[in-house]
Amino acid sequence: MRIATIIFALLSLSYAALPAPPRPTVAPFFDRIDDGAAFFVECVNTTNEKVSSGSSFWPSADQNIRVDGRVFAPSGGLGPGLTTQIGPGQQWRGIIVLRQSEQSYGPAPKFGALRRSASVKHLAEGRHTVAVSCGGVWSEDLVFYWDGESFE
Repeated sequence: MRIATIIFALLSLSYAALPAPPRPTVAPFFDRIDDGAAFFVECVNTTNEKVSSGSSFWPSADQNIRVDGRVFAPSGGLGPGLTTQIGPGQQWRGIIVLRQSEQSYGPAPKFGALRRSASVKHLAEGRHTVAVSCGGVWSEDLVFYWDGESFE
């Protein structure tokens, strides 16, 4: 019985010593094209396998995103584009846009992003938070402010 207790204690200590998976990061992304709040997202592949850059493991404007504490249900399907494999421990980057109006134009990813996704998610004027999930690990909430005033 003592040996089992010692083994259990050692296993508990080794499990507790495992580092937490890295959290995704979210930063504001400013552009002149999209009519909405945009964010640059970085995630790490925390699995032991390659994951497609188009996989639902990564966030997009239609999945794995939380605005003001509300998680959006996946709307299904990814947009067109090329994909690549992200190896274990490698970084994935994307741009997520919360558009305030319908647009047919979708600019290409830039600055090392592998995906640029946009979805219409109307924001009330004022303070908001956004967070993303990569493989089930959520980022910290990023506080941002939306000004609904326009020049039209």
